[in-house]
Amino acid sequence: MCNNFKGHQPKAVEVFCTSVTTIEKAKFLLGKLQQEFPYCEINFDLEDCDNILRVVTLGRTLDVHSIIRLVRAYHEDIQVLPDAIPDKRAIW
Repeated sequence: MCNNFKGHQPKAVEVFCTSVTTIEKAKFLLGKLQQEFPYCEINFDLEDCDNILRVVTLGRTLDVHSIIRLVRAYHEDIQVLPDAIPDKRAIW
């Protein structure tokens, strides 16, 4: 992830799993997302099994529903990847 925040800590990070599988579609959606959310740092990780879309912002909250609507408007599935804190008891 490139660092556009020049030493500042991000305020919000949201991670989504998507159905995006091609670099071409990811680049297209990145353009649309960055046009709509210019204050965010946005990237895809298509090497991850969940085809991750990561959105980071500084000093603003994220409108998750708007991100989901935009991606779905281009016929891709998307959902928020829930935060999972591993249960230490399950490791032992």
